[in-house]
Amino acid sequence: MMEELKQRIRREGIVIMNGEILKVDSFIDHQIDTGLMQKIGENFLEHFRGLGIADKITKIITIEASGIAVAVVVGMFLGKPIIFARKKIPVTLIEKLYTRKIISPTKNNEVELVISSKFLSRDDSVYILDDFLASGTTSIALIDMVRESGAKVLGVGAIIENAFQGGRNKIKEKYPEIDVYGVVSIKSMKESGEIEFV
Repeated sequence: MMEELKQRIRREGIVIMNGEILKVDSFIDHQIDTGLMQKIGENFLEHFRGLGIADKITKIITIEASGIAVAVVVGMFLGKPIIFARKKIPVTLIEKLYTRKIISPTKNNEVELVISSKFLSRDDSVYILDDFLASGTTSIALIDMVRESGAKVLGVGAIIENAFQGGRNKIKEKYPEIDVYGVVSIKSMKESGEIEFV
């Protein structure tokens, strides 16, 4: 696990919502530390190479807006395009759409995820990236959307995995063949600020 990221989380992360949410807006989710993001991208690339899938990934999928930064960095390292699922359907999306409705874990309201069919095909092998993996709801919705297109999902990765929220297990129950990876994985958090890593 990436020690520098752990130290930043310990130093600058703020635990809120009774120990359920980790606020990392000073370096990942609002203000982005580009040097750290580059190292996170390198960590993902090393993981992909270790699995032998770096050359198999044709596209990176993420969700707006917090997943875009890590997806762009990893996409640049791989030389592959990224697709980000929209949270609203713009008038410009006139082609067939893949959609799923989910409850946003941070906004606590219903969101409709949307990806245009013109960007995915049966020839694609994608890796899904996001800032957090928590309950797995968003990741499973994205996996389902990608699979509806006929494309293959190689895995799901997150900068920070909240292991105590069970997302990894939910993904693996439904899709055991899919790789699930967190650059760092959190075992527990307390609102007092105490964070225990796996």
